[in-house]
Parts: sequence; structure tokens; C-alpha cells
Amino acid sequence: MPGDLIGKPDSVVRDALGKILYADYEEDCEPLATESFICDQCGKPFVVEPAISYKVKKEDEEKDFSSDTVSLLD
Repeated sequence: MPGDLIGKPDSVVRDALGKILYADYEEDCEPLATESFICDQCGKPFVVEPAISYKVKKEDEEKDFSSDTVSLLD
């Protein structure tokens, strides 16, 4: 479940750039590195270990409002 993966932080300490330095979690609300389940079909137990990945791409120039100018040429 998403809440189990993220946990529920009680307090978070960040540096000047916003990077998380320390997170204190409520009791029994720490993020889980693995989760155990039992298969509904065969009844055998299995373990799920989440692997999070992100794909990053450059935003289209039409949606980039960081500059006051726009080029008319492609």
C-alpha cells in the first residue's frame, strides 16, 4: 500500500536547499522496505521489495515559463 511504502513522518529536518537530513516517524508508521503477502490463488507466501525509478525528460518549450522570451524557430 502507498502509505506503508512512504510511512507517516512525525517531523522532518531539511537543509537550506530542501534536502531531507532526518525524518522521525510515528510509532508503527515507519516506511517498510519489504512486505509479505500470501497468494490468493495458491496460498504460498511471497515477499515484495519495492524498486522505485523515475524517468526524466526536458519539458516542452511552450510549457517552460522560466524565461520571458520565446524563440519562434524550432
